[in-house]
Amino acid sequence: MAKRGSLGNSFQSLPWILRVLLAIFLDCVLGIIRLVDGVIEGNVLKVILGILWIFYGLGIGWILDIIFTLFNMRPLFM
Repeated sequence: MAKRGSLGNSFQSLPWILRVLLAIFLDCVLGIIRLVDGVIEGNVLKVILGILWIFYGLGIGWILDIIFTLFNMRPLFM
């Protein structure tokens, strides 16, 4: 439904270095992107994961976001 104009696609269209810096220093932004995409798509699981990522994603989620961004892959659940 809203895949074409999603924030996840907007994040992927950013320059590589900016995505890496966002993943390293502002990982909560990626959680907000997941949350908003979930609300737009009507996907309850994505909304719950977005909320959890904002508050609890600072451990393993933060590391996964950095690794996926460094290898130019789409971050999990985005």
